[in-house]
Amino acid sequence: MRATPRCSFLLALGIWLGPGAMGLASEPLRFFAIGDLPYRESEEAPLRRLLASAVAQRTPFIVHVGDIKGGSAPCTDANLLEIAALFGAQPVPVVYTPGDNEWTDCHRAGAGALDPLARLARVRQVFFEDPQVLRLSELGVTRQGPDYPENAYFLRSGVLVVALHVVGSNNGYDRAKPAAVAEFQAREAANRDFLERALNVAKARQAHALVILIQANPLFERGRGPRGFRGFKDDLVGLMRRFPGPVLLIHGDTHRFKHDRPLIDPATGSPFDRLVRVEVPGSPTVGGVWITVDPRAADPFGVEPVYAVSLEALGEGGN
Repeated sequence: MRATPRCSFLLALGIWLGPGAMGLASEPLRFFAIGDLPYRESEEAPLRRLLASAVAQRTPFIVHVGDIKGGSAPCTDANLLEIAALFGAQPVPVVYTPGDNEWTDCHRAGAGALDPLARLARVRQVFFEDPQVLRLSELGVTRQGPDYPENAYFLRSGVLVVALHVVGSNNGYDRAKPAAVAEFQAREAANRDFLERALNVAKARQAHALVILIQANPLFERGRGPRGFRGFKDDLVGLMRRFPGPVLLIHGDTHRFKHDRPLIDPATGSPFDRLVRVEVPGSPTVGGVWITVDPRAADPFGVEPVYAVSLEALGEGGN
């Protein structure tokens, strides 16, 4: 009898993990993800309601995939400190990966015509030097190191969650600016090395699924696309060749909720069935997405968008 795709997946996963490993699977992992918020003062109260609702429903951590202000809003320390205080006030850890609005776009006149690399250094200082801001130690995270403290992974319920620094605005690549090119090349190499390290950990720790967090929309619909995202998409293809379990990519950047399978397998010309992409909604829509990871389910990734306006209508989330 010919194996069904689901049976083939389970068989491959069993080979990856070893005999009996599937029986060791933990309870499904369920967490809440947001991004591209808040862009303006009017979004702050509904965002707090959204976060309060997620905490009340016992999310073990909150994911924020970057962009904590508008792209042309001023890049200020006050903004960074305000959002850091919001993250630090949450009773659960916040897994945050920086967005382009926090640093690559700070060269814009409306954002202050500032040096993006100086702003990146400040983002790292505010969010990652003080462990009480994100409280990631509660998740047992492993960081890449002092040069890229934002890159981190942790294992939860048999799922390896990996945060990588991939941002919008062409991932910071600007061939007219040598300093930007150098930063991009170094960070791209660091991301690749860290993803490889995470894959080795997934095998050693018998992870049965991967969740990858980035800020940028890599523009899958444009094929190879802009230079800034080609390496990352190639790395995803390589990952799918080596990891037989389900992979979820969560990002923000273009502010529209998406739930699809956009990564094309160059060998077949068809999408990889095992890789699912979710884009969180963003400003001016105040919303987020509940993610459930259960490789034993027919669809390993449960995806449920939630909007602050709906919580307000139901009287949820507090003030």
